[in-house]
Amino acid sequence: MTIGNNLTEEEKAAIEELKRRTINDITPKMRQDETLFYRFLKARDFNLQKSEDMLRKHIVWRKEFQVDTILTDYKPPEVLVKYLPVSLVGYDKEGSPIIYTDMAGDPKGIIGSAKKTDLIKYVIRIYEKAVESMKEQSVKHGKPVTSMVQIYNYANMTFTKATNRKSIEMVKLGIDIFQDNYPERLKVVFDINTSFYFSLFFPFIKVVLAPAVYNKIHFYGEEKWKDDLLEIIDADVLPAFLGGNHTDPNGDPMCNSFIVHAKTVPESYYLKKSEKILCQTEGVNKIIVTRFSTETINLEVKEANSFLEWEFETKNKDIGFGVYFKENDSKIIDLIPKQRIDTYYGSETGVYKCEKPGTYIVAFDNSYSWLYQKEVYYKIRVIDPNSV
Repeated sequence: MTIGNNLTEEEKAAIEELKRRTINDITPKMRQDETLFYRFLKARDFNLQKSEDMLRKHIVWRKEFQVDTILTDYKPPEVLVKYLPVSLVGYDKEGSPIIYTDMAGDPKGIIGSAKKTDLIKYVIRIYEKAVESMKEQSVKHGKPVTSMVQIYNYANMTFTKATNRKSIEMVKLGIDIFQDNYPERLKVVFDINTSFYFSLFFPFIKVVLAPAVYNKIHFYGEEKWKDDLLEIIDADVLPAFLGGNHTDPNGDPMCNSFIVHAKTVPESYYLKKSEKILCQTEGVNKIIVTRFSTETINLEVKEANSFLEWEFETKNKDIGFGVYFKENDSKIIDLIPKQRIDTYYGSETGVYKCEKPGTYIVAFDNSYSWLYQKEVYYKIRVIDPNSV
């Protein structure tokens, strides 16, 4: 993606206006991305308000998952490193990073062995590695490299995996992360070795794909895709099992030294149900959230840069959780968007830096449940910035 002389005067003005509206809210790391405002405007057809809304949600999302420091500070669980079959495999002829995904993975094993938060962070980490590598490739090639290539291999997909709800949910999760937070980062997608099982699986995925993403997908059966891959990727870079010449030093064409292929997750990695201990802890509050309802807790923060800290668990099943901010009589702003959290494997803990004084609202949401009320035990406190 090259911007500058290719832009109209109206588009340049929109970029400057979006920058003016949000420059004080984006982080120093985000400011390093010269294409930031253009990409979010392009993703919303240069509709300024929609682009601003999208960018502001992205800012909140980056804070929630500590994206700016995820490459240095986040240590992913071993099970994801070894068994989530997503890998960076090199660069195409123009320097675009290539992400390879084996679609015959073990969704039950992955979800049963890692918390959803860790799964999200690990996927973000892969994308952030790709984005970071674009800077090096831009210098190497003497021109901006701003997008990536994605290869999805459906060779060993079975009927069970094609129709498995967890498998579908995992793919949708990855799509949502990418579409909402990495606009205009996609160069091309190769869906290879598609079969009858793919035709059962893909309709569930297609409904959440943005047109800009769907239009970049190329579909292949068992033939012709190797030649098309080699048109954009050097044979010495493309792994041998994908039609190139690259092998491990020992001659292994599967390149197991840097590619994670689909494997069954050993049961030894499975998380075990935790004993409910928060409800037995001194100073813990209890709240009943009836079906179709939401309960909120308001906390007054008087000093800027205080910390809002929480820990909670449900007696059974999951609960929706979100954090919001209300400054004086202004509108309520999402800080941590509502998400359903299951404390089956342990209590949920978190902390948020309150950059402004005002009313912070913690919400426990059960509006989606038709049958069950939820019993929630929680500890929530505001910590003075000088005591941290």
